[in-house]
Amino acid sequence: MDAIAGSVFQGLTSLALEEFKLLWNAKHDAERMKNTILAIRATLLDAETRANNNHQVSFWLSRLKDVLYDADDLLDDLSTEALRRGTMTRNKVAKKVWIFFSKSNQVVHNLKMAHKLRKLRGRLDEVDDEKKKFHLIDHPPKPLPLLEQQTDSFVQEDEITGREEEKDLILRYLLDSNVKSSVSIIPIVGFGGLGKTTLAQIVYNHVDVQKHFGLKRWVCVSDEFDVKQIAQKILEEKSSKEMEEVQQDLRKLIEGKKFLIVLDNVWNEDIEVWYKMRCLLTIGGEGSMIIVTTRSKKVGKMMGTYPPIILKGLDSERSWDLFCRMAFEGSKESNDKELLEIGRDVVKKCGGVPLAIRAVGRLVYDKTLEEITDLSYLRNCEFWKEDKLEKRIFAVLKLSYDHLPSPMKNCLAFCSLFPKDFRFEKETLIQMWVAEGFIQSTNKIRCEEDVGNEYFMNLLSRSFFQDVLRYSYGIQSCKMHDLIHDLAQFVAKDEYFIIKEGKKESAKETTRHLSYHVPRNDWEVPTSFLKFKKLRTMLLLTQAFSCRMDHRVFDLVASKLKSLRVLSLKNLRITEISESIGKLKHLRFFDLSCNDIIQLPRTITKLHNLQTLNLSLNPIRELPRDINKLVSLMHLNLMYCDDLEWMSSGLGQLTSLRTLTYFVVDDQEMHEKRGSARISELGELNNLRGILTISGLKHLRSNPVKAESARLQEKQHLQELLYYWDTLHSPNGELSKDAFDELILEELQPHHTIKGLSITGFRGERLPEWIGNLVQLQYLRLQDCKYLMSLPEGLHNLTALQSLSIHRCPLLAADDVRQKVAHLPNVDIK
Repeated sequence: MDAIAGSVFQGLTSLALEEFKLLWNAKHDAERMKNTILAIRATLLDAETRANNNHQVSFWLSRLKDVLYDADDLLDDLSTEALRRGTMTRNKVAKKVWIFFSKSNQVVHNLKMAHKLRKLRGRLDEVDDEKKKFHLIDHPPKPLPLLEQQTDSFVQEDEITGREEEKDLILRYLLDSNVKSSVSIIPIVGFGGLGKTTLAQIVYNHVDVQKHFGLKRWVCVSDEFDVKQIAQKILEEKSSKEMEEVQQDLRKLIEGKKFLIVLDNVWNEDIEVWYKMRCLLTIGGEGSMIIVTTRSKKVGKMMGTYPPIILKGLDSERSWDLFCRMAFEGSKESNDKELLEIGRDVVKKCGGVPLAIRAVGRLVYDKTLEEITDLSYLRNCEFWKEDKLEKRIFAVLKLSYDHLPSPMKNCLAFCSLFPKDFRFEKETLIQMWVAEGFIQSTNKIRCEEDVGNEYFMNLLSRSFFQDVLRYSYGIQSCKMHDLIHDLAQFVAKDEYFIIKEGKKESAKETTRHLSYHVPRNDWEVPTSFLKFKKLRTMLLLTQAFSCRMDHRVFDLVASKLKSLRVLSLKNLRITEISESIGKLKHLRFFDLSCNDIIQLPRTITKLHNLQTLNLSLNPIRELPRDINKLVSLMHLNLMYCDDLEWMSSGLGQLTSLRTLTYFVVDDQEMHEKRGSARISELGELNNLRGILTISGLKHLRSNPVKAESARLQEKQHLQELLYYWDTLHSPNGELSKDAFDELILEELQPHHTIKGLSITGFRGERLPEWIGNLVQLQYLRLQDCKYLMSLPEGLHNLTALQSLSIHRCPLLAADDVRQKVAHLPNVDIK
C-alpha cells in the first residue's frame, strides 16, 4: 500500500502536474491531496497490522487502495501525454512540457483531467474522514536496512548444516558398485523447511556423483504427478507429441545408461500412477538411481526401494550455531545476555527447522541493526502456543514477512503469480518490480533498478529466495521455497490471482495482478479476465505449444485492459502484433520472447512509458524506424535475434538504455537507402551494462576509424562484448585476409573492467595489445580467425582469465598456444 501511495505522491509533484496546476487552477486540489496522502502514509503500518483482525479497517484499506490506484492512473495519463508531446516537439524546444499545456487543442483534454482530479480529491477526503474513527497511530516509514557483505554466504555455507550423516548415507547408496538392479529409489521424507531439496541438491552436485552417472536429470514434480510432463522434463523438451512418442523418446534416452534422476517434491499417493512412471524407467543401466523428496511418509514407503531417510529437526547445538550465523555479526555470540536468552528460547521453539531458524535469526540481526534492544516480543508471540510444528513454522515465516519494509512486501507478494519451483531470472524480476512501481528510491543518484537489486539481495539474505545460480559476475536466477510460495500467496490475497487447471475460485473485481498457466495442449487464449478493467499485470505462463494469439484478442486486451503495466506473452507462437498495442499507454514491461515475430507494428512506439522490451528468440528482421520515440526505454533484449538485418536510426537518442544485447552495423549503401543506425549511435549509450554483441563489423573496412565512435572504452558497466565481422543473419562472408580488420579492432577497445570477450570472423594477423590490459577478463573466445598468427604478448598479465577458447584458427600453433596459457584452468583449442 505504501508503494502506491508513494507513487501517487511523486506524481503530484511531477513537472507535468506542476504546469497543469498553474494553467488549470488545480493547485489547491493537488496540494490538498499531497497533504492527505502524507497523513495517511504515516498510519498505514498501524492500519495494515490491525487489518488482520479488524474487518472494518481491512475494508477501509481496500477503499483507500482503489482511490490510490485510480489516482496513479490519472497522474500517469498526464505524464504520458507530456512525454508524447515532448517527442513531437523535441527538435524545437526539447523537453519543455509547458508547450504541451499551452496548445489550444488541449483545452478540452485538460479540463477533463482537472475535473477527474477534483473528483479523486473528493474520494480521497472521504476515505481520510473515515480513517479518523479508527484512531490509527502514526509510524513514519523506516529506511531499508543496509545489506551487509556477510549475508551472501548464508545462502551457501550453512545450507547443509546438521545433515552430514544423511548426506554420507545417500552417497553410499548412490556410489555402491554392488547394486545390480536397473533402478533403485531413495526417498527423503520430512515436512516443509527441513531441507529435503537442499540435501538432494548437495548429493546431486557432488563431484563423485557427477563422474558416476552418465545421465543426470532434476525434475520438480510439485502438486500434479503427470507422467507425460515428468517424461518431457527428463527429455528436456517442450513439445506437443503424443504420449506414445514421448515414451519412445524416453526409452532411447535412458536405455542401457546408468542414470540419476531426482523427483523433487512428490505428493502423489496413487500407486497405479507411480507404477506407470516406474515402468518407463526400468530399462536403464545397472545401478541407476532415483532420489525422491516428499513430505509424505506414505509416498516414501510406496516409492522407495531403500528405507526412507526421515529428516528430523537439527539438534540444539546445530540449531544455535545456525541462528548465530544469521543473527550476529561475524557469527559470534552477542555480549547481550538478555538477547542470548531470548535467542535460545526462540530457537528451541523453532523445532530445529532450518528455514524457520534462518528467518528468525535474520529478524534479530535486522532489529539489532536498527538498535532495537527489546526483543522480548519474539518469544511471547501467540503462535508459539500452537501444538502443530508445521503451523508454528508458517507463523515464523509470516512474522519475518511482517517485519519487511513495505516496498519489499509488494515484491514478495508479486512472486505469488508464478508457479511453485519457478526459476526467477533476477534481472527480469527486478524489471517487473520497477514497472509495477514497487521500488522506492529516495536518492536521485541511485536508479530504481539498483534499489531493486538491493531489495532482491535483502529478500535473498532472509531466505525468501534460495537455490541461486550465478554468472561469473553475479546472480543469474533463483527459486522460492514452497513454504515461502505459500506465504506469498497468503499475503497476496485478492489483489493477485492465478488461473490454473482445476482451480474453482474466480478472480475478484479487486484483482489487479493476474497470471494464467494451464499445461494443456488444447489451451486457448482466455478472454474471461478482460472484465477486470483495472488489471495492472497479465502474465500468460501457459506451457501450451499449439496456441496462437490473434489480432482479435490483442484488440480486446488493448481496449479493455488500459491500466496494464506488465504484459508477458512469452512462448505463445505469436507471428504478428496488432496495431492496437499502441493503446496500452501505461505499459512498462513487455515480454514477447520465444515467438515467431518478424516485424513489430509502428504503433509500438506510442508506448512512451515502455521500459523493457524483450524480443529475444524471435526471427525479427528490423526494428520500428521511429524507435527513438520510446523515450523511457531502458532494456531492449535482442538475444538470439539472428535474423536482424539492420538497426533503426535514433537508438543513440535513447540515453536511458541499460540493456542493448545486439547491434548490427549496416553497409554504407544500405544505410543511405533505409536510414539505418551508424555505429556512432552506440557512443551516446554509456549506461549500457551486461552483454553487447556487435555484428557486421566488415562494413567498417572502408573507413575503420568509424569504429572509434562507438566509444566502448567509456562503457564501464558492460560485462561481455562479442564482436562478429559478419552479420549473424548472413554468415560466412568473404574469406580473404584484410589488414583493415586490425585497425577496426584497435578502435573497439573496451573498458578495462570487461569480464568476457569474443571475436569471430576477424581477418587480421594480430590482435591488439590492449587485450593484455583487460585485468578483469575471465574468458576470451576466438573463432574463425583464419589469418590470426599469434596471441598478444600481454596475455600473461590477465590474472583473472579462467577460460580460453580457440576454434577454427588454423595459423595459431596449438602447442605454442598451450605453452603460453598452461596456467589457465580451462583451455579449449579446436
